[in-house]
Amino acid sequence: MNDTWYDDTLINKFEQKEHLANNQKCAVLIVGGGLAGLCLLYKLKKNNVDAVLIEENHIGSGASGRNGGFCLSGWAQDYDVLLKYLSEEEVLTLEQIAASGVEWMKKKCLSEGYEHTNLQSGVLKCFLTKNIEKVKKDVIAQNKLFNQNEKFINKEKLSKYVCSSRYTCGVLRQDSFQFHPLNFMHALAKDCSNLGASIFENSKFISYQIDGGRINSRVFNGNEMVKVQSEKIVFATGGYGGKEIKDLKNYWLPIKTFIGVTKPLGNELHSVLKKPLGFSDNRRAGNYYRVLPGNRLSWGRGISAVGKFTSLSLKRAISKEINYFFPELRNVEIDYVWFGNMAYASHYMPYVGSIKIGNEEKNVFTLMGFGGHGMNTAPGSAMVLADFIL
Repeated sequence: MNDTWYDDTLINKFEQKEHLANNQKCAVLIVGGGLAGLCLLYKLKKNNVDAVLIEENHIGSGASGRNGGFCLSGWAQDYDVLLKYLSEEEVLTLEQIAASGVEWMKKKCLSEGYEHTNLQSGVLKCFLTKNIEKVKKDVIAQNKLFNQNEKFINKEKLSKYVCSSRYTCGVLRQDSFQFHPLNFMHALAKDCSNLGASIFENSKFISYQIDGGRINSRVFNGNEMVKVQSEKIVFATGGYGGKEIKDLKNYWLPIKTFIGVTKPLGNELHSVLKKPLGFSDNRRAGNYYRVLPGNRLSWGRGISAVGKFTSLSLKRAISKEINYFFPELRNVEIDYVWFGNMAYASHYMPYVGSIKIGNEEKNVFTLMGFGGHGMNTAPGSAMVLADFIL
């Protein structure tokens, strides 16, 4: 059994076609084989740009292939907070980028080659607050501002979806969906490869120098140090970025989020989760959970930047938390437990564009910081950066 349930249910694994050799040349070098990097690669190759992607480990081995499998519109930061700092027009533009990411992901999941992404529509956000009227007003205001169709659900109707005495109300988002993120990542890597893109796994970025307008990067390919020459370079390393992004490494905090998957459960699971939706709660570090094939429950919980966590302690904590919300499930056994590093900034927004902290270097870009809401904002932002590069 692998670390994650996703690894054990991976279908049609991506296999790279060639080995990274010395003196590789390209127009754009992308560092990081997560969702942001692959989406950027896909858009550039669609426009005949000679782009190359390198990944230190394997495609989707970071947070992009280890997350809860939710894709919904919005950003990690709440819109009411963004409206305090940005104009309404700017916030609307941000929402359009976020929404475009959802639509792009959904279209991909439903296309040929992505059959094993297991798309299921609908995510229900459950609230623990006593201020139910505020939730209702916020839904009405956001629907009006963004022309959305989110549905407020009172406590009585909520029991038709999920049975827990802890929740006071909910908001249903039918445009959102759940899916198998690792199968998606490998399908997307194959898509890029079919377009002629070069993807190199087990290729660790070491450093770069700018010489005469060209960027010379040193990369360790698992056997030797090789040189890659490019006109532009994009760092899409998320919570795994290091000294290569210079002062920007102080901009994010690598945050861990934890996911457990239960052993197969009986009919009692469907007595508490009555609809095939993704579920989450309204806390910043709240729970997010869904039913997986085989009648398993996937349960995500919490965020942490410090501390050591053992598999046993995490399994106990997740089992206890499930029991708190759903005592009918009793003491469920956890089969899998894992975590992934996400990049969080203090304002919960990403950094997309030229590196401008410290000395700006021409043609050096970042596409990072999507922690907490990455499966729509990463592709949405990648398309924007691709358009800029094009």
